[in-house]
Amino acid sequence: MDLGLTGKAALVTGGTSGIGLAIAQRLAQEGCRIAICGRTQGRLDAAAVQLGARGCIADLCKPADISALVEDIVMAFGRLDIVVSNAGTHVAGRIDDVAGDVLLRHFQTKVLGPWELARCAAPHMRRQGGGRFIVIIGQTGKVPQANALPSTVVNAAQHALVKSLSDEFAKDKILVNAVCPSRIRSPLTDGLKLHNEMHLGRSLEQQETGWGAEVPLGRWGTPDDIANAVAFLASERAGFIVGSNIDVDGGHQRSIF
Repeated sequence: MDLGLTGKAALVTGGTSGIGLAIAQRLAQEGCRIAICGRTQGRLDAAAVQLGARGCIADLCKPADISALVEDIVMAFGRLDIVVSNAGTHVAGRIDDVAGDVLLRHFQTKVLGPWELARCAAPHMRRQGGGRFIVIIGQTGKVPQANALPSTVVNAAQHALVKSLSDEFAKDKILVNAVCPSRIRSPLTDGLKLHNEMHLGRSLEQQETGWGAEVPLGRWGTPDDIANAVAFLASERAGFIVGSNIDVDGGHQRSIF
């Protein structure tokens, strides 16, 4: 299926590894011109070379960095059609484990970062007659967990941001949506302890088999599974989807919205 993305200019934040890198690769395969950003020069350079992409250093907690990032991309490509907000990580812990400044930094990266990206990108998209703004939101935004309180709160705020932005931007043909991963094998999940995990002397292989059994499809997903959903939402094939959050999780999440 031709998604009609050839020549589109796309920015993927957090695009140096894992899901972000897979998204950038998928959009590049569809013919997009790609820019990625990150905070570590070495990793950014390596990913940019791999992708044949434009690499930009930016801290999404800093509005000035975001403004400069968007202007740099528009100057280089002449336009900005697709923004994928993927920067950030998962912050686990209960309320007694997580200091307020850690929560604030998490909020700045995953809520204020996309907020500023939208503010900076929207004027360019309006002049072009539309665009796509896609936010990657982890499962705790829909499935609250006591042992992942910071991500539960911040990811829920991301859902509110997506819905609110979609209402505001739809008239300008800027479609805002979310893709919601769960049980995706990536560098992020490789280092996580999972909710309700049981060791009981099991080997890692046995442990992972148990985790996969919680997914109706019987396996973990891959970053490419997320990338395929993003590519679809970025295309004209998804031209009547706005304000939605699409679970890409093998059926793992049990929420109904």
